[in-house]
Amino acid sequence: MVGVSRRSTRHSNCRNGPDRRWSVRAVLALAIGGLPSTAGYAYTAAGDRNFPATLILPQVAPSDAAWVPFSTQPVSPSETGGTTRENQLTGTYSKTITEQLGIQLQDGFNWFDRLGKSSTSGFQNLGVTIQYQMILDPPHEFVLSAQVAQEFGGTGAQSVNADKQSATQPGITFAKGLGELPIPWLRPLAVTGFAGYQFAEGAPPAPGEGAQRRPNLVSAGLSVQYSIPYLVSKVTNVDLPSFLRGMTSMVEVMYTAPAGPSYGKGTTLVVAPGVSYSNNGGWEFAIEALIPANKATGSGVGVIAQLVVQFDSLLPDSVVGRPLFAPR
Repeated sequence: MVGVSRRSTRHSNCRNGPDRRWSVRAVLALAIGGLPSTAGYAYTAAGDRNFPATLILPQVAPSDAAWVPFSTQPVSPSETGGTTRENQLTGTYSKTITEQLGIQLQDGFNWFDRLGKSSTSGFQNLGVTIQYQMILDPPHEFVLSAQVAQEFGGTGAQSVNADKQSATQPGITFAKGLGELPIPWLRPLAVTGFAGYQFAEGAPPAPGEGAQRRPNLVSAGLSVQYSIPYLVSKVTNVDLPSFLRGMTSMVEVMYTAPAGPSYGKGTTLVVAPGVSYSNNGGWEFAIEALIPANKATGSGVGVIAQLVVQFDSLLPDSVVGRPLFAPR
């Protein structure tokens, strides 16, 4: 699994073989470390509304942040030839280039527990996403962004199902707060969403290589959020324990289906209810259940947890805390 006009929003609110894989990662690491100095939470802000970072949907807008989700999910041995649990640890570094344009670099590590056998592990494919915020409407708490995500096939390990074929996924993300509703207790509600089309690139694996051809995929997702920070600061200052005042409950839903031949990939639907916590101290933590809604998605309930570090809050004047090209 892979996230606003930076100053006008956030600040208004406060893999083939080992050699190739490691060489690409080294280049990315050097590129990140060498960025010149010239804001972006993994959450997104629009007017009075802060949208916390999602866990299974892409982030809504460019940011200066890093987030690391860890997920674990049981899998029926009959579905995977012996795998009983899939574990994923993924890291994403997000950097704003301008206040509207940003780039994300993603990589991770998977390991599979197998019934009666030793575990198998390996890297995920490298991923790069370019994201551009097209619309920011603070009075209506609305954000709309476009993005293009590129996965580099063959940079990960086939033993953990990293595809040999590359894939490109253009898509859109949006967020809308419901602070204009006439019923006060409903104003903390917000929705975010994503829609994208992923198409495979390059020649499919040759017969006998042990890899399956990659299908094109249609993806769509939605999250519904209820923000306690918005409730206490913008609606009514209810008497709540301090830790509850930083909570946002949310439910995410993600749908993926093959477009054309499935090549063995079925339609998946995941429902992920959970909660996010932030104390405005430059970090955010969230945890959700992963509930498969059909057989192709999985056979047991899993869990995903995510830590977000917000560089524009912790290091606002540093190389990592502000856009590369920002108005003075």
